Amino acid sequence: MLIMSFIKKLIKSLPKNLKSKRTIFAILIILFGFYFLSRGSAELKKIETVKVLRADIRQEVLASGKISADKESTIHSAVSGKVVWVGVKSGEYVARGKAIATLDRERYEIALRQAQQDVIAADAELAKVYDDITRTSGVETFDNRIKRTAAEAKKNKAFDLVKLAERNLKDTTIVSPIAGTVVELSVNAGDEILPTAEIAVVSQTGNIKFVAEVDEVDVVKVKKGQQALLTLDAYEGRTFDSKVSEIGQKSITTSTGATAYEVNIILSEQQNLLLGMNGEASILISALSDVLIVPTEAVVDDKFVYVKAQDLFEKKQIEPGIASDQDVEVKSGILQGDEVVVSGFDEIGRLSLLQKILKKLR
Repeated sequence: MLIMSFIKKLIKSLPKNLKSKRTIFAILIILFGFYFLSRGSAELKKIETVKVLRADIRQEVLASGKISADKESTIHSAVSGKVVWVGVKSGEYVARGKAIATLDRERYEIALRQAQQDVIAADAELAKVYDDITRTSGVETFDNRIKRTAAEAKKNKAFDLVKLAERNLKDTTIVSPIAGTVVELSVNAGDEILPTAEIAVVSQTGNIKFVAEVDEVDVVKVKKGQQALLTLDAYEGRTFDSKVSEIGQKSITTSTGATAYEVNIILSEQQNLLLGMNGEASILISALSDVLIVPTEAVVDDKFVYVKAQDLFEKKQIEPGIASDQDVEVKSGILQGDEVVVSGFDEIGRLSLLQKILKKLR
């Protein structure tokens, strides 16, 4: 509409001797041709820039995790059976070796008595073989050696079964291997359980830690002794000072399917912190003061920025240093006060057809 209005005004302003149809048609062709040839040039308003500043920068690794006990034991049953007694409650402190629960012992007592009887029978059989050898020539023949070896093997096997039966009977009493607090109890009296069934989890809650899951790309930057700040979901707006104490040597798979490593972080303050509290650790890798920085979105292909000079934009190579989530340190390549592009990169260097033609004619 604006173009048509402009054309009408232009035609009205022409002298009478130029208002012929041929002249007007030629003018229209020139105007429309100029319009289409000039389309596609850069829209400078879409290009956003910021000034290069000097400021402080911190390189950090962020990782989610939760509060865990410094030492924890998940107790499993070694045998199957019916739970006849549970001697603890969740939240109760237990000493090392204290009974947690017991299973029905009857079938294991029967098995032990049978195994002991088998040993007696095997021992009698072996004694008879020895007696037979002695009552003959006293010299062990090849056939006698086979009989003796078989009898000895039978006795040894019976003896091993006694030891196994004794072990199974002992395992009907489930004890805590460490001193700590029962943080999880998984059985009740009357339950039928299978071998390896989880009975309880005992944790040493007197000394807790934050276990962070650090991505495999970032874990190589993490070292023992580095400072960290923790934020916990349960304490909104509060941070906890901490320090990296241990870096796991075996990878884990996170809930999202990523590969990560567990990093243990010691908390300087442990009061009122409970096991399982979720949060995030910010591990300080390095920090610098009063250095040149640019926003991360200004850096193209890891080492280039576009610097504005009037209405032109020059691509310059920089030497990047440490980086935070928002900024990148610049060691060289640009100066303080330079304006660098942070958005609208697609507009840089765009030329209309007319501009391209004029550029070739130069």
